[in-house]
Amino acid sequence: MIATSIDNKVILEFEVGNVSQNLIDLLSMMEITNKSQASDEDINQLADEITSGWWEKNKNRLLNENRR
Repeated sequence: MIATSIDNKVILEFEVGNVSQNLIDLLSMMEITNKSQASDEDINQLADEITSGWWEKNKNRLLNENRR
């Protein structure tokens, strides 16, 4: 891997086949979040909504599995 810093950018070079999709996803997410105008409060509210929705969809299945 070669990492080069130019002004406010970092350029990473990898041999083909050496990069995991997880790393690409992480770097993409970092770029997107840098551009976000969402406040911490907005993000926490969204996370709460997602968690609440997930729990409502899955609680019966999870609680019933523990009774077996």
